[in-house]
Amino acid sequence: MKAFFLKYVDVSTAWKAALFLGLVVYAINFSHGALAALPAALKQAIYTFLVSGFIVRLCENLITQVRPMVVAWPLAILLPSAVAVGLTFLMHSLKGTPEPFYSTLPTILITPPAFAVWAWRSLKQIGD
Repeated sequence: MKAFFLKYVDVSTAWKAALFLGLVVYAINFSHGALAALPAALKQAIYTFLVSGFIVRLCENLITQVRPMVVAWPLAILLPSAVAVGLTFLMHSLKGTPEPFYSTLPTILITPPAFAVWAWRSLKQIGD
């Protein structure tokens, strides 16, 4: 079970991303008060921890298993980015986040370049 989980979830990346994005979302929503910003930040951190590790592995699997590379690169960047942005906006659209779009904006800006770097890194690790 542990091997299966680790094959599809990158826990190391998940907790780092959760901490970073939770703090960013807290800062974005702080102008509405600390008590309003806290649920948004906690939602972001928990969601990021649970989902980002899976999405990172999705990127890795797409870039290393899909051929030809002309198809693998866009898939490894766009599909994980779309999943991350869509789920983040959905989560923040639920009650409790004062600024759902602005809370999703860091994900919109960060994910495509991050997944491009992650895909490149994954290829380097396997020697492609």
